[in-house]
Amino acid sequence: MNELHQELLKIIACPICRTPLTFDGQKTGERFSNGSLKCDNGHLYQVKEEIGLLKDAKVSAKEFEWKVDIADERKYDKINRQYNSYLTEEHKHAIRQLTERLVHYAALSCKKTDSKLVDIATGMGRFFLPLAKKSAKDTLIVGTDIDEKPLRGTMNKARKSNLYDKVSLIVTDAKHLSFKSNSILTMTSNFGFDNVPETVLTFKECARVLQYRGRVIFSSLWYSENSESMKLADEHGVGQIASEARLGEALKSAELALECVEKVYSGVWSYNPMDLLPFDGGKYTLVAVRARKIE
Repeated sequence: MNELHQELLKIIACPICRTPLTFDGQKTGERFSNGSLKCDNGHLYQVKEEIGLLKDAKVSAKEFEWKVDIADERKYDKINRQYNSYLTEEHKHAIRQLTERLVHYAALSCKKTDSKLVDIATGMGRFFLPLAKKSAKDTLIVGTDIDEKPLRGTMNKARKSNLYDKVSLIVTDAKHLSFKSNSILTMTSNFGFDNVPETVLTFKECARVLQYRGRVIFSSLWYSENSESMKLADEHGVGQIASEARLGEALKSAELALECVEKVYSGVWSYNPMDLLPFDGGKYTLVAVRARKIE
C-alpha cells in the first residue's frame, strides 16, 4: 500500500493561512483514520473515517451542499441509473469518449511528472474511479469535493473495485484549496468547474497550487451566447467558462495558458430534471480542455 498519509502531508496545507499541517490521531494501516490536522497558527480540521475535512465553516458557509446521502451503495447506484435514464444514447457515448480522453491525458501527465494528481469536484467518482484504474500503481490520486457525502460513495466504490490503495479523499473548497502553493503538476476536473460559481476564483487557486508549467485537464459544457442556457448559467453565476471566448478570458485572468480544446460532441439537450443546465432543447458542446501554468 502507498504511504498515503506521508505523501499527503507533503502537499496539503491550511486553507486559511496555507501553512503546513500535522496529524494527531488514529491510523488504519498506513492511513489517517480519525483525528485532527492542525497548522502552526492553530487552525484545526477533523479527519473522519479516513477523509480529511479541510474546509473552514465560515469561509465556505454559502457553498453547495449535497442533499442526498449517497454513501449507501444502493442509493449511489440508484442515482446513477436514474441520471443515465434521462440521457440520449448519443450523449452517453460522447461522455464515454470524453472520459476516456481525460483519463488518458491525466494518466500520461502523471507518468511524465511526479505521479501526483489532484481532482477538483470529484463528486460521485464518474471520472475519478476510471482515472484511478488507469493510473500507474505508484500514483497518488487525491479526490476532493466541497461536501463529504459524495466522497463517501466514491470511497465505497473504490474499495469494491480494489482501487482504494491508490486514492485519498479530502473535503475542500475549490476557491480555498487546502494544498500548498507550487506543489502539484497535474490537476483535473470532470465538469466540476462548470458547477462552481465564480469559476475564475477557482482557476486562480489552481494556478496557485500548480507548479510552473503544471497542467489542469478538464471537461466543460459550452452554450451559445444569448441562449437560454447561457442566460440561466449567468443567473446562477456559473457561466464564466461556458463558451470558448469566456474560457479564454477566465484562463488569462488566472495566468493559465490554453494549450488545447477538443470539441467532442455537439447536440440538443433533452429534458433532465436532475440537471439545472443546459436548458431543455438548448444546443450545447462537450469539450476537453488542457491548460498550463505560466510565469
